[in-house]
Formats: sequence, structure tokens, C-alpha cells
Amino acid sequence: MLCTLLLDLTVSAQRPGTASKVELSATVVDGDTGSGLEFATVTILSKKDTSIIDGALTGPSGMFSTSLVPGDYFARVEFISYQTIILETILFPEDGSDVNLGTIRLVPESTVLEDVVITADRSETVFALDKRVFTVGKDLANRGGSAEDILDNVPSVTVDIDGNVALRGSSGVRILINGRPSGLAGLGNANGLRNIAANMIEKVEVITNPSARYEAEGMAGIINIILKKNENSGFNGSFDLTGGYPSRNGASANLNYRKNNINWFVNYGVNHNENPGGGYNVQDQSFIDETSMSELRRFTELDRSRLRSGLSNSLRLGLDVFFTEKDQLTGSLLYRKSDDENESTLIFEDYIAEAGDFDFAPLWDRDISDLVRGEGRDIANTISDDLLYSVTNRTDNEFEDELDFEYNLNYRKEFSSREHNLNASLQFRESTETEGSELVSQFRDDLPGAGDPLKQRSNNTEGQENWLFQVDYVHPLGKDHKWEAGLRSSFRTIQNDYIVEEEVNGSYIPLAAFTNNFVYDEDIQAAYGIYGNTFGKFSYQMGLRYEYSLINTRLLQSENGAENKREYSNLFPSGFLNYNFSEEFALQASYSRRINRPGFWTLNPFFTFSDNRNFFSGNPNIDPEYTDSYEIGQIFYLDNLSFSGSFFMRHTDASIQRVLIADKVEATTLRVPINIGTINDYGLDISVNFSGLEWLRLDGNCNIFRNQLNLTQEETDQEIYNYYTTARNYEGSPEDFRSVYDYNLNETDNITWNGRITARITVWDSDLQIRTNYRGGQQTSQGNSNAVATVDLGWSKDLLKDKNLTVTISVRDLFNSRRRNGFTVLDNFFQESEWQWRARTASATISYRINQKKNKGGNRGGGGDYGGGGGGEF
Repeated sequence: MLCTLLLDLTVSAQRPGTASKVELSATVVDGDTGSGLEFATVTILSKKDTSIIDGALTGPSGMFSTSLVPGDYFARVEFISYQTIILETILFPEDGSDVNLGTIRLVPESTVLEDVVITADRSETVFALDKRVFTVGKDLANRGGSAEDILDNVPSVTVDIDGNVALRGSSGVRILINGRPSGLAGLGNANGLRNIAANMIEKVEVITNPSARYEAEGMAGIINIILKKNENSGFNGSFDLTGGYPSRNGASANLNYRKNNINWFVNYGVNHNENPGGGYNVQDQSFIDETSMSELRRFTELDRSRLRSGLSNSLRLGLDVFFTEKDQLTGSLLYRKSDDENESTLIFEDYIAEAGDFDFAPLWDRDISDLVRGEGRDIANTISDDLLYSVTNRTDNEFEDELDFEYNLNYRKEFSSREHNLNASLQFRESTETEGSELVSQFRDDLPGAGDPLKQRSNNTEGQENWLFQVDYVHPLGKDHKWEAGLRSSFRTIQNDYIVEEEVNGSYIPLAAFTNNFVYDEDIQAAYGIYGNTFGKFSYQMGLRYEYSLINTRLLQSENGAENKREYSNLFPSGFLNYNFSEEFALQASYSRRINRPGFWTLNPFFTFSDNRNFFSGNPNIDPEYTDSYEIGQIFYLDNLSFSGSFFMRHTDASIQRVLIADKVEATTLRVPINIGTINDYGLDISVNFSGLEWLRLDGNCNIFRNQLNLTQEETDQEIYNYYTTARNYEGSPEDFRSVYDYNLNETDNITWNGRITARITVWDSDLQIRTNYRGGQQTSQGNSNAVATVDLGWSKDLLKDKNLTVTISVRDLFNSRRRNGFTVLDNFFQESEWQWRARTASATISYRINQKKNKGGNRGGGGDYGGGGGGEF
């Protein structure tokens, strides 16, 4: 139905022809070389109302021709990265003969950015007071990669080994696609970002302190991924082909065609990747032997290996219809399908005895500051084989199939100016995901812990539906001030049907503790208003956003349905004060209040089951976090240097902490989110770009921050006890609870830093890029995480006469050092863990552009502005 409507609009937006036509022709060439420009666009417009009469694309030699009825017209000649030429008058001979406009010479244009004018090749990052814009096309290390790779190289953003995104050291980041939630970002997990080809992305906006215009979700800020789309006239596009090792193969196409009032666009990417990963886990813990009721000590060394492989397809297509230069309707369809196959192996070596039988003291008695990375594994190699109790080999063969559809309809209306506008959008998304695993545990039969092989299987079916409606209206009030307002409604339903079965006497029997059907409903209604004004060098903006949230979860297979309804209304104020000292230097102070609502996986009480000793689970009783965010920032520009610095402070109530709890009876661990304590974050965020040498450009970013977690032991005890009594059916007393479960938490006060430096060297008509990344170590409430340093390389060269072909070779994680490593120390439990999600990768990408010069300054945008153009020689 949507396609039918848009096709009807396509027909109605074009003018039918009439009789008595003449032929109009010309040749469009490069003003420097005199060579013809293929695919340049010549548009004929009416002088009376600037409406489009006709248009044509030039051929291989730069020639074009069209037929039209003589009239009072002017012409616009365009080609990407060249100055537009306006032919003010077209003269038609009275005898009706054909018209030849001769040779039209176009000259390259300087790049004009929204925030600053740069006539040389710009850096990857452009700064504004309220956001940073990271342009993907210039980043060589990400060619052939994914959205996850891109985000991990955006200033102030980090992505950990498990794909969790953090901004300035804090999680709770809201990720949007083209300003809206999207199925491309995944179904409640990080897989979506891994399946978006980097070549589909134009830029990334990082908004650290959003105004009331944006939804209040995301206490650390908003990351907005902008997909490629061009509205310049004519046909243009690009194709990318990637191959790499381990298997990193893909292809993508980004195509646009605009004629008259219609602009078609399509993005497609297909990728097949193999990601080997692995790590180890060493645990030293005290547990209770249920047979003898004596306290024993178990030392376990776990080796973990995994190979994730998958094929993903992403397609986004649509069109823009320009009814007039001030009215635009855009319809688009997004489709994504991914099929993954994952193989993992866990090998447990268990040493069990009374505490005194080990020839080293319990590691939980050690001061964590004295522990050295890898020490736990070194100790494992010294333990006597006489204490070896069992060796278990557990395999998991898993498949994941995911399918996403997204439909968008957007309307934009401009009134007296571009600043006076109305934007309305309607979005529907539906997603399905099916996961299944075959799990087999085999035991070494010459040891006391031997047993028959254990066969288990799990199946998880998940579906999601989302509706979103939003309207925004901006109205200037004279030259210096304006107001804006908007409404937003969203409705989301997720259903997760999860079952785990175990083979008993040849039949599979469900395991009740791991089996249920979980339903999540979320309705959020919002309205906002903003007023802004300017007086002299000062400007300010004040906003207030209201959000009503209704979140309901249900466990359909529980005895009473276990319905848990949460309903709350909140006001979210924001304010910004700017002072422009000059065009090169500005200062801003800002404030906003944010919320981090517990999402589907945070509330879902199901266990993970690939590791049957170390579990992860959600908590249906989690409350939202609320954050007050303050920031003072400045931007300073010189000819070849830009500097951005911000001091920020955040205070968070009811903080959500992922707590590790050791079960002394079952000898297992559970990691679960709990509301405990408050967090204070203070930090300094500095970014510098330097382009003062023709052969060298430097980009640097550094975040220095202090993180304070404030809590009390009484609060911690009560919240964890409440979780077990409501979600895990624990019936014992609080005193008995601590004798079974070990979980102690500590207040923390960290000062740490993250940073990256990128050097881009131009030599022998090619570009070499070197990037170093560093993520500092950090104390946690139950241990610490160690620092991680990595290096990425990229090399790029343009080929062919017109430089429309680019070859890029890149290596991610050159020294294979991107591994998460840290310690957890409780009262009677120690753990050292190391994990690598993906090993070092190398890839080569070939990019071919049609009707596009190599992008020196990003896409020009434009489109719909029919009233102007530059000058030029012709």
C-alpha cells in the first residue's frame, strides 16, 4: 500500500509533455581538464515559480539533450564536488530551431561544513557545542567492518568485549538510527550492531547532554547513527567489496537516483563473518558438601573457546517526494536477516579437597592490589594432580536466526523559512529471533567425579512489535528567538518463550527452573516544549519534557501469572547557556535530567544456560535509574587546529549494579542486576584535531573521569535478599541467607582514563592511518578490571584516472591484545577471568563510486532547495 501511494505521488509530481517542442543540448566538462563529466545533471526550471520543467543526465562525453516547449526558463547544472552553475536565461529562436548552450565548464568547489568552513581535507570529527559528528568515510580502520567497529573508534565512546556501548565511561547509552529507534540496532542485544555493514553508515552523532527535544532515555547520552542517502540530482552511488581473515567477506551498494521531484535511494549490505574468540576463568571458592555437610574448597580452571559465524543481509530502500521546495514526504522499508552458527567448548578442571590440603592460601584472602594478571592460571599449573576431582568437556552447538522489518513514513513541511518547520513520522517495526542449542557434557571416567554423558538442549523464540509516532514543530519568533514543541507515542511488546530440556532415559524432560514464557509490554507517551533566545553574544534555551511510562511484565507459565506492572510519570527539564566570544571560540553550560529504564533483558528472569555453572539473569523488580547531568564545554578553532573540551558531572540515584553472587551449596555463580546505592561521575573530555601539514593529520581524544559508588551493606543485604525471596522463591531467614550466598560489595572511588590518537599520513599519493586505543583499568564494587591497549592500521589508495576506485587494507587489533581481564574477590570466593570476543582481523576493501568524487567533506546533502546556486564559468 505504501509503495502504491508513493508511486502515485511520483506520477502526479511530474509534468506531462505538450506539442511544439524543440531540442535543447549542451556539453558539460571539467573546468580544469576539459574532459566530459558523465552523469552531471541539467535541470530546467520555470522563472515564474522555480518549478522543475524537465531535466537530463549527461552521457559519457558530457553531452546532454532534452526536448521541451519554448518558454521563460533558466537552467541549473550540477555535479557532485563541483560548483553549481545557474544559466539565468535560455533564449529560444523565433523560428523554432533547436538550442545548443555550448560548453559548460564546472570547477571544483570548496567544502562547506555546517559548523566551520574548511577548504582542505577535513578530519573525521566535526565539533558542535551540543554534539560531535564522526564521519565514517574517512576512517580507514573501519572499512569493511561493522557498526560496532565504528562506535569503538568514535571519540568518547567505548565498546567492550561483549559489545556493550559506553559513553565517557558510563553505560546506559541510547542508540538511534536516523534519529529513531530501529531494528538495525538489534533485538535487545549487541548482535544488531555487529550485523550493520560500516559501508552503509555516513556518520555518527554523539550527543552527550541532550535537550528536551530528545527522548529522556539514556543517562549517559545519545548515539545517533546516520545511514547513507544523497539527494543531489541525477544518478550516483558507490559499491564496496570486502574480503578478509578470519573470514570477513561482504559487499554493499549505496545508490541514489533523483530526477525532477523524486529521489530514490537504496542501501544493501551482505556479510559473512567468522569470529574466533576465547579465554579462561579461574575460580577458588569455599562450598558446602551436601553429603557430609563439611566445608570444602574447590579450585577450577575453565578454558573457553568459541567460533561465531554468520551470514547477514541488510536492505534499506525508499524514496523522497518533493511536492514543492518546502514539502517533502519520505517512505522507506528496512529489512534485515541474519543466520548465525556458533560453536563453543568449555573444559573444566576441578580440584576439590579440604582447605588445608592445598599448598597455597585461599586466593580470596589476598589483597586485590597484590594480584597480578595471569597469576590464577599460573597457580593452577602448580596444584598436585592428586587433588584433581573431575574434568568436564561441555560443547554447545548453537544456531541463531533473526528477521527484522521496519517501515517508516516521514513528512516535512517548511513554512516561511527552513527554520520554521513541521516534521511528522510514523514507524512500525517487527522482529523475530529463534535460538537453539545442543549441549553435551562429557566427563573423564578415571576420576572420582566421573559420570554418564549429560545431554541437554535449549530453544528460545522471541518476537517484538513496535509502533512509534512523533511530531515536532519549530517556530521562530523574529530573528533571535524561537519556540518548539512535540509529541511522541511508542508502544512495544516482546514475547520470549524459553525452554531447557535434559535427556533422561532416552526422553527429554523440561527443567522447570530454566523454562518459562516471558512477556514485556512498554507504553511511553511524551510531550515537550522548548524556548530559546539570543541577545548579543549570549544565547540560551530552556526545555521541559514530560514522559508517562507503563511497563508490564508477565511470566505466563508461573502459578499466578507473575504479573509485574510499573507505572510512573516524570518531568525532565533541560537548559543551555551559550556565549560566543568570536566565530572561532564559544562556551556552553548545560543541564538535563535523564532516565535509564530497565529494558527487556534487565527484567527477564531467565537464566543463560551455555555455561551450567556461571549464570546470568535479569531481575523483574528493577526500578529505573535517574540521572542529573551537568556540563560545561567549549570549542576553539584556528586555521589548522580545533579543540573541544568539556567538564561534566552526573549524579545517579537507584543505580543498577550487576552483582555476582556465589552459591556455596550449588557451587555456582549468578550475575544479576540490583538497585543499590548512588553514583557520582566527574570527568574531563578533551578532543584535538590538527591538520597543519599537508602530509599529516592528527586526531586525539582523552577522557579522564572519577567514578564514585556510594552504598551501605544494610541496603545491599536487603535488596539481594528481596530478589531471592520474590524471584527465586527463597524461604530461609536473612541470617541463613548469608551462610548460603556470598556477594559482598564495596564502595568505590575510581580515577581512570580512556584515550585514543589517530595519525593519518599522506605519502606517495596514498593514505596511511595508525590508531592507538587505551582503556584504563578500573576498580569495581567486587573487584577490578585491567587496562586494555590496542592498535589499528589502515592504508588507502585511489586508482583510475578520475580516482573513482579506492583500495583499502586494514588490520583491527594489530597485536591481538583486545581482551577483557579482571578479578572478582568476595568473602570466600575468588575469580580471575579473561575473554576475547574476536581475534585480530585483517581485510581489504575495494570501493567504486559512480558520479561521485572522492568524499573530501562528507555528503553535501541539499535536495529540495531549488532557488539558488553558485556562479561559474561557462
